[in-house]
Amino acid sequence: MGYKVLAGRYEIHEKIGDGGMAVVYSARDKLLNRLVAIKILRPDFVKDANFVENFRRESRAAAGLNHPNIVSIFDVGKDGNIYYIVMELVRGRPLSDIIAERAPMPFREVISIGSQVASALAFAHKNNIIHRDVKPHNILITEDDFEMHAKITDFGIARAVTDRTTINDNNIVMGSVHYFSPEQGRGKYVDEKSDIYSLGIVLYEMTTGRVPFDANEPIAVALMHMNEPIVPPSHVVNGVPPGLEQIILRATQKVQVNRFANVEQMKEALDNVGRLINTFGDSYVTESPRNGAAYIPVIPPGYPDEAYAGEPGEYTNDNGYANDAYGNGEYANDPYNDDWDEDDEDEALADGRLTRDNASRPERGARKSGKAAASGKKVKDPAKKRKGKIKRWAILLAVIAALGLCYPLYKGVNWLLSERGVAVPDVVDLLEDEAYRKLADKDFKMELDEPQFSDTVGEGRVIEQTPEADKKAKKGSTVTVILSKGVDPETEQPADEGTSESEVPDLVGKSSESAKEAITKAGFEFGGAKSVDSNKAKGTVISQSPAAGEKLAAGGSISIEVSLGPEETEAVVPSLLGLTKNEAGNALTKAGLKLGGTSEEYSADYPAGEVMWQQYKKGVKLAKGKSIDVKFSKGPESKTSTVTISVDCASAPSATFNLSVLLVPDSGSQKYIIQNSPRSQANGVEEVPVTGTGKGKVNVYFNDKLYKQYTVDFNTGKIS
Repeated sequence: MGYKVLAGRYEIHEKIGDGGMAVVYSARDKLLNRLVAIKILRPDFVKDANFVENFRRESRAAAGLNHPNIVSIFDVGKDGNIYYIVMELVRGRPLSDIIAERAPMPFREVISIGSQVASALAFAHKNNIIHRDVKPHNILITEDDFEMHAKITDFGIARAVTDRTTINDNNIVMGSVHYFSPEQGRGKYVDEKSDIYSLGIVLYEMTTGRVPFDANEPIAVALMHMNEPIVPPSHVVNGVPPGLEQIILRATQKVQVNRFANVEQMKEALDNVGRLINTFGDSYVTESPRNGAAYIPVIPPGYPDEAYAGEPGEYTNDNGYANDAYGNGEYANDPYNDDWDEDDEDEALADGRLTRDNASRPERGARKSGKAAASGKKVKDPAKKRKGKIKRWAILLAVIAALGLCYPLYKGVNWLLSERGVAVPDVVDLLEDEAYRKLADKDFKMELDEPQFSDTVGEGRVIEQTPEADKKAKKGSTVTVILSKGVDPETEQPADEGTSESEVPDLVGKSSESAKEAITKAGFEFGGAKSVDSNKAKGTVISQSPAAGEKLAAGGSISIEVSLGPEETEAVVPSLLGLTKNEAGNALTKAGLKLGGTSEEYSADYPAGEVMWQQYKKGVKLAKGKSIDVKFSKGPESKTSTVTISVDCASAPSATFNLSVLLVPDSGSQKYIIQNSPRSQANGVEEVPVTGTGKGKVNVYFNDKLYKQYTVDFNTGKIS
């Protein structure tokens, strides 16, 4: 069977995947003799030059990611109008298929897969790559010895797609909107915490079997992500471990700063819950997360308490659940509260509240104090109960230490030390995004109060913060900030025309964006920026007009010159294999290098005219302007050989006839091997030797009429 060969190297076998952006095939890399997966862009994307450039740039950046939970990218290239990515071939299934078959999934699997994906994202984030499209469809799962292994794909590609599309693009984004972060839906600043949100949604779907927000229209789903609270997983399925639910609810907070500080922190939390399950078994997994003091609902910051109170199953900030079975209502004295112990369980078994089948999880309708009194049971001495509890806690701590699980104790000590408080950073006069990042760096949360007008602080900047800067506060506590709405238009006094002058601010050394803000804040107009060569950092203002300190009328124009940055002295060698001479020259010029000496050799792997060897490997750093030697393929070598053609004279149309055998080569002149030579049917089968070079055809004639035509490859001796 013949296969299509891409770029003279990749032998396409069969289609193994189909998506809105590309089609995926299994293939064989003929050069390295290994199986790979090739993702080929759909034609409608190829028409967009900006998208293609973004796609190639981002994919090449992602190719540097080498991690066991990331699908490796081997090559990115173009063959004619075909743009492709060569990737590691993973013999697994998308997580979306597994969720459809098995969800709600076992909690151990949820935690294991979540931890592996978090590990991959952490590695990418350290390399300044944000995925932007974390979803089950982009997570491949393989199973080995009953253990699941996760690999995430499409790193870097998501950004190229996002730059090209919007929330309403019917081809791409609709499949991802169920996992979008609120800031992606708003088109706002996207950072590592956007991946954390999407991973939280994936954990939610694995845990419950459904996504938290769904609607007929993609825009409606996006609005839900932005505005509606998430129903806790324990309201959808029973027995969700409290720690896992807390991770999901924290990861999916609406405001970025209120999520995990980074994905490493999220992975650490998942691993801690996994250790608890592995240590204490199903008793930890199946214990109801909605009972007892161990469950602490997460209240999304910025939401009024009224939105979580008054109706059954909703939140309050004070007692978890209000007006239902889990707050001050029917089950306030639940058997699994802090006072429940083994003696209580024995009493419950005696008076019929529990059976042996469910003794480890008493019915929620039981009230310890009321039921015990009704059955005439003696209520135990509280002091005796406390003593028994202290003893059990001492044993438990000893077991944890013996098992080497001192890490939680360390975290607890660290938390107690943090109770002393740390200095609150100064965020006054910063933009909202700058403020929350500065607070997050010190493990503080940020909450917005009602914005106010200000005559001195520019619109969108922080006017006031509580606690104030340098005050001591606990790590993880909330800092409330008030943003400026700018000058109140009702109180703003118009400047005296022609008389008001102000001092020009000093802009040299600032970034171009900071300079623009300073110009506007001082009451002047931005007169434009000119980019010039300079050894200063790229984007830095190196001069201004008028100069700093000069007087300028209000509304006057200030222009700046911005540095292009120091000239780069190093260049990175691109991959030239499979390129024509013009393509190779263009690729080297773009990289700051030159095409050096060229030569030609025969090659069975590369078509004639394509690069088959380059002096330096892809990724090597060289001085700019250096020349690189290459070898071009002459195609497969043509060989001269002799083949034997069998002529069956008995098949001739008459008893006697004239035989002709004609060689017609693909290149060169045709020639007769036998021309009008008398033969008879009695001659039977005659073997005719034919000598030729390369490829061609051999025609057999009886009485000048074509009897049979053979295709001959003299390189291999094959006749067909």
